[in-house]
Amino acid sequence: MAESGGEGNIKVVVRCRPLNTRELARGAKPLIRMQGNQTILDPPEPGSAQAQASSGRATERKAHNFTFDKSYWSAGPRDEPGYCSQETLYNDLGLELLEHGFSGFNACILAYGQTGSGKSYSMMGYGADKGIIPLTCEELFRQCDERHARDSSVSFVVEVSYIEIYNEKVRDLLNPKNTGNLRVREHPSLGPYVEDLSKLMVRSYDEMMTLMDEGNKARTVAATNMNETSSRSHAVFTLLLTIKRHDLDTKLDTEKVSRISLVDLAGSERANSTGATGQRLKEGANINKSLTTLGKVIAALASASDNKKGKKKGEDFIPYRDSVLTWLLKDSLGGNSKTAMIAAISPADYEETLSTLRYADQAKKIKNKAVVNEDPNAKLVRELKEELEMLRGKFIVTEYRPVLVANTVFVIARVAGSSGEEIFDVNIPAEKQKVTYQAKDGTIKTVTKAELQEQMEASEKLMQSLHETWEEKMARTQEIHKEREKALEELGITVDKGAVGVHTPKKMPHLVNLNEDPLMSECLIYQLKLGETMVGHVDSQKPVAIRLSGETIREEHCYFDNRDGKVMLCAMPDSVTILNGRQISPGQVHRLRSGFRIILGDHHVFRFNNPEEVRKLRSRAANKSSSLQRSVSAADLESGNGEGSTRPHSPTGSSVDLGGDGVDWTFAKREHAFARLGLDPALDNLPDEDLNRLFEKITKVKTMRDHIAKPRPESSLSQAMDSFCQGMDDVWSESGRAFDAYTDDTSVDANGTPDMESSARDVRDQLENRRLEFESRLQAIGESSEAEDLKAEKQQMEHQLKLIQSQMKRIIDARARGEDLEKMEFEPTIYSAKQLKLIRKVLDKWRAHRSFSMAEVVLSSAVVIKEANVISKELGKDVSYNFTIAAGGSLAKPTSSVDTIAGLDEFGDMADPTLASATQPSVAIKVLDKRNNAIYLWSLDRLRQQLQRMRNLTVFIDRPSYSQHFSSEEPFYNSPPPLFSFIGNALVSLAPVSRRLSSTSIVPIFCRYTAEAIGSCRIDLRILNIAPPKRHAGSAASTRSSSPLPSSTPNGNKPLAVGSKINFVLTIDSVKGLSPHDFSSVHLQARLASFIGPSVGAEEVFASSVVDLENASLSDLKFRRTFTIGATAKTLAHLREGYAPIEFFASVTPTYLERLERWDEMREQRTVFTNGNDAHTNGTTSPSSQSPRPSTQPMRRSETEFFMEQTHDVVAWVQLCELGPDGDYVPVPVVTSGGTDPGTYTLHQGLQRRIALHLVCNSGRQLPWSEFTRVRIGNVRLLDPKGRLHDSTSKHLVTLPLLQHQDIEFKSDGTGELRSEALWDSSVHDSILLNRVTGANQKVMLQLTWSVAVETCAEPVQFSADVAITIQTRDARPPSKLMTFLTSSKILSKTSTVFHVRLTPPLTRSAKDLWRLDTAEKYVRGEEALGGWRSRGITVVEDYSRLVTMERRAADVQAIRVILASTPARPPAPANSMVWGGEELLRKSIDLWQKKFGHRGEIVLRQEPEEEVASSSSSKVVDTEALNCLKLVSSTKPIPKSDGPTKKGHLSLLLDANLNTWERRWFVLRRPYLHMYAHSDELEENGVINLNAVNVERNPDMEMLLGKKFTFTLFTASNSYALAAPNAKELQSWTSKLDPTRLLA
Repeated sequence: MAESGGEGNIKVVVRCRPLNTRELARGAKPLIRMQGNQTILDPPEPGSAQAQASSGRATERKAHNFTFDKSYWSAGPRDEPGYCSQETLYNDLGLELLEHGFSGFNACILAYGQTGSGKSYSMMGYGADKGIIPLTCEELFRQCDERHARDSSVSFVVEVSYIEIYNEKVRDLLNPKNTGNLRVREHPSLGPYVEDLSKLMVRSYDEMMTLMDEGNKARTVAATNMNETSSRSHAVFTLLLTIKRHDLDTKLDTEKVSRISLVDLAGSERANSTGATGQRLKEGANINKSLTTLGKVIAALASASDNKKGKKKGEDFIPYRDSVLTWLLKDSLGGNSKTAMIAAISPADYEETLSTLRYADQAKKIKNKAVVNEDPNAKLVRELKEELEMLRGKFIVTEYRPVLVANTVFVIARVAGSSGEEIFDVNIPAEKQKVTYQAKDGTIKTVTKAELQEQMEASEKLMQSLHETWEEKMARTQEIHKEREKALEELGITVDKGAVGVHTPKKMPHLVNLNEDPLMSECLIYQLKLGETMVGHVDSQKPVAIRLSGETIREEHCYFDNRDGKVMLCAMPDSVTILNGRQISPGQVHRLRSGFRIILGDHHVFRFNNPEEVRKLRSRAANKSSSLQRSVSAADLESGNGEGSTRPHSPTGSSVDLGGDGVDWTFAKREHAFARLGLDPALDNLPDEDLNRLFEKITKVKTMRDHIAKPRPESSLSQAMDSFCQGMDDVWSESGRAFDAYTDDTSVDANGTPDMESSARDVRDQLENRRLEFESRLQAIGESSEAEDLKAEKQQMEHQLKLIQSQMKRIIDARARGEDLEKMEFEPTIYSAKQLKLIRKVLDKWRAHRSFSMAEVVLSSAVVIKEANVISKELGKDVSYNFTIAAGGSLAKPTSSVDTIAGLDEFGDMADPTLASATQPSVAIKVLDKRNNAIYLWSLDRLRQQLQRMRNLTVFIDRPSYSQHFSSEEPFYNSPPPLFSFIGNALVSLAPVSRRLSSTSIVPIFCRYTAEAIGSCRIDLRILNIAPPKRHAGSAASTRSSSPLPSSTPNGNKPLAVGSKINFVLTIDSVKGLSPHDFSSVHLQARLASFIGPSVGAEEVFASSVVDLENASLSDLKFRRTFTIGATAKTLAHLREGYAPIEFFASVTPTYLERLERWDEMREQRTVFTNGNDAHTNGTTSPSSQSPRPSTQPMRRSETEFFMEQTHDVVAWVQLCELGPDGDYVPVPVVTSGGTDPGTYTLHQGLQRRIALHLVCNSGRQLPWSEFTRVRIGNVRLLDPKGRLHDSTSKHLVTLPLLQHQDIEFKSDGTGELRSEALWDSSVHDSILLNRVTGANQKVMLQLTWSVAVETCAEPVQFSADVAITIQTRDARPPSKLMTFLTSSKILSKTSTVFHVRLTPPLTRSAKDLWRLDTAEKYVRGEEALGGWRSRGITVVEDYSRLVTMERRAADVQAIRVILASTPARPPAPANSMVWGGEELLRKSIDLWQKKFGHRGEIVLRQEPEEEVASSSSSKVVDTEALNCLKLVSSTKPIPKSDGPTKKGHLSLLLDANLNTWERRWFVLRRPYLHMYAHSDELEENGVINLNAVNVERNPDMEMLLGKKFTFTLFTASNSYALAAPNAKELQSWTSKLDPTRLLA
């Protein structure tokens, strides 16, 4: 019984991969665009490298548009809109495939495309990105288990087969016995099948993947033997799904059998693209035979599916049997199957991609008629029984008699079922004996006796397989599995019998294969057992353990000797054995290390692994850092960073890690190629310092050889130069010898200055002597604090010495050229260690004061915060964003160590390296995630990235094919969100610990967001013991005191010494103030870096247990930890001056989030409703302590008073004009091929020319340009037909004279225009390219630049563009307009370029003008939804400064109390005990105490301007002058053209509102611009409108006011436009396309 699934076309999808490294290296550009289900192939640019690589004629290359069931775009980044992932492909194809399979239909997926287009990636995947095959298999067994659990009467049996088709030969990959070519047969009922193909039963996904992995192993061995790669063979993986249902009522069993075929076709590239010739070309032709036949079959099926009338019967012939592949896929193509085809294409290959797309376009026309394969066995068994009885009957002889005719014995036999007698000679073989019989359908057939016998044997095999039980099939599967393992082991390949995939041995040294195909790499493992392991040829008669194939493999090729944990490699005579790129000599023994690369013969590439060696090296490295597990040592952390001893280098010197990561087939082959060329691949891994030193040595040797070959007159100077360079190389050599160069001071000429050189040498000698002195002192003082200062001083001297070296070289070079040396003055700056320490301290302190720069960032980025909140409000997201200040160091981005996502912030979308690596306070974004009840921080860069994703959600709302690939939640939240949010920290001073004192204090817990105390805790630092430093014999004492405190202080208050170890206990308890209404669960944590300092090598975090406040109290929140740290100089400095923050995390409640959001609003409202000094004073109080005072809100200031960044769009139209017969300058024609081609000017020889520039800006007077200041042209280059851009023959830019008359106009519609003309005489370039006639398919490229003076800019705005021209003869005719009808080319009169002009304020500003940077008032489309919301201003910086001051003062007070309590009180001095001079000393101390250093006043940050005195007009004048004197800095960027119009049509534009003047124009929407043209032919462009942040409004009152129907208004960032549509339908279409967010309403 069979149910019909109806006719249906083959489902065809297209997937485009990204550009690979080779294509990026040659500058290839993507030619593929996808819009919905359409795939558009653009031709390469004429003359480009891609155009030259294509084999077709240039006139044939044009844009092609194809429509498929799905078009998948995978050529961009993963976060790009519309990106197709592996999951997307599987959900669209794989799930549907399984549904057909469980329904009983046959199903098939084919992957077709050229080599390297991503077929295997889509089918198999790579790494974590699983393809369709593994995902489908995994889902298959999952659904089988689910369906069987729901209905126990249904059972499932899965069988698999795996074949490979190469060179028209079929090979079974799962059965080692089937080593030869299997035959393909066709049965009337079963259809085409492979005879003797093993079908193995599997019970789980792991078993199936094991079979697939072992099949890949067999395929890998075969590929190596045949010298081929996977892309040149077809692979067919078939799943036979049998669904057996037992009917309880009828006690009958019914079955459905579906065949699921997953086909990975070979690459389809052409012969000329591979460069194959001769025998290789013939082989390739044979390989591609199946693909050629597949194309014929698809074409024939597509033609048959058109159902054209009048077709002859012979026209429907389908050539299935012309190739093995098409014969086996007969049902999948136009038969009983649900089939899908994946066409994998490359984005940069025009010809191959076009061929693939045409291939797929034909395939989508094929119609299949699938039926449900239900209960086939009963019918098959009956038919086979009848067939066998009939065939056996042919051999039943009813009458037998010998006859002698002409001395020859014949046998006359009457065969049952035949109509007559057959006479055979007994000597005639069975192949020549004919038998005639009547078939079941009544036809008479004549076959040979051998054919009858063969047909009977095949039917008996089928009959036997159908009668085979599942137990017998399982036993046969196990038998084949054992034979497969035995066959692999005979080749020396290790098989792990208990796992899936390749599992490396844990103890035994082994070889792992490397292959060019990543899917075949690391599939084979060869174990090297104790003793000798011989490697030889697969057909060798000698006993060899590892058998390999190939012409270059000898019978005994090489052997591995494994003894005492060491493995040696020895090559045999006449063998090719390559170790780490170098061929080794026969008989020479080489010891192997893990990661070494071995190449045997020409094609067998291996990597050697020795697990025991790696384990020993890792344990040795772990022993060095084991002190961290027993006691934390700062000295160990600071010095080593956890690095152990490294593995010995390979002979090539290349560094390979222990695991061999990064060592693949390409690395080994490249290494071998470098070795053959005499190059060293280790140069890539050398640091810059070593490369520079090597370059200097090479330069020195080359210079010496040049001097020897060509002696110069100033040879003595050259000798002095060489001796100087030699001396400078020896200064910091390993021996440390000082140099004594320049002994000949009299060999300079009259122009020399011996005094200057001698002074430089004196300075150099002085530095060298001081360096030697400091090195001796460093060895003496060892680990004291003085060592750090001397090291810094040594580094500074090295830097100065390098400056002297370069200066002396410049002096010698200048003297050799005869230049004046008096102007070349150089005075080295040498600082002492004390000065350097002071400089560093001042710089660190100054860098910590970032209030002004952070205020600038807050004010200038306020519009970004506003836009993010507007979009989240529009899309209904429960999240809000606002500014906060992230402290540097450990509090830059604190995360909970007990959170489930701990550690994920370094990967994927959670990564925020800008914030995590900040060492100083910086502006951050506080995210109040009300959907997940969490608080977390983003950097400003991360917000800008997420904001772009938010914009994509609104831009592509009207394009479901794009928006369906976007995550509507990802841009707004962290995914996954944190369970615990950082709520505050307690700060404790470490000064008592540095003085050997224990301390106990009550510390407030400050909230980082509100700068208020939200609770308190008790912190106890109890010192257990202190181990004094170990003194080595013979070491000298430090010459400086390590502490400013006197040595007479008691032992309990004595500072720690360098080298000592301190052991203390940190206890935290008595936590109070954290309300259960705000937090549901709480925990705290401490960091190791808090007590050691930022120099810690590996950060460790120690957390307390989590306390659930609903079931427990805060008293249960406790923490206790013992620390042991080593006192280095940096650690002691941190203990003396540093603080240790204790971080508190909690699961926050919605109430707490609402309070935080309301606190921000109140904080800003208080700032707005206060003025003058009150705003500054109130900034130091909390919102709860003072209610806002109502006062008059200040008047909104003009936007011209703010120093905010400006952006403008300028359209530049360029015309090249030539002198015409009537004396006028006429624009030359510009030929463009359409799309993104800017066009080529057609010039004539010997004519005068002018360049006409026309600029248009929609900003009007916001961009107050005044004139063109300069126009330049030059940099002449040739673009040849192959797309190669040759070097310039005339690089300099020539300034062109401008005509005095320049037109400048600011129109009433808000636009501004600027026109000018420049005279161009091309002869001044002196370039042959501009004088001669340009060749065919060639272009001459020139660089055109111009400068425009703008009143608000400090310098003229610079524009630059490339123009392409062709030179023709003087009497050449202009381009024919006929070409515009025959091709897609257009003839224009000018070229158009859109420039994005950005005007930014200068970097240096004064504090009083800080308010001008505020962008909070800048309009954002949709900000009305926020109501009175306002982002945080400079108050967030003030709150942070206040917070830092409060918490540090509180910590200092507690520390001083402990220190004073431990200091014994001194007895009062007796009266009249004043020493001599004491009164004067006291007076000086008081004067010094009252004296103030540094800046006299505090820098006051103001977000509002100072109040102006009404009676004084001078302040206004000063303010206006300050505004006018500050000029902006300009930058321009050309916007590339886009060839994807979203909509086109006619609209009416209001030109003059006063006169109600409308003009009908043609509009083309190419996001993000709306282009205006005069007519629909798009030849004359009138302007461009930027649609970023556009707001579209439609008001009936506006229609009545203007007296025109169907009007709407565009509000952009720079202008507004009134437009009218021709009808209501066009009005609705245009408004939805221009502003997709209208769909949300």
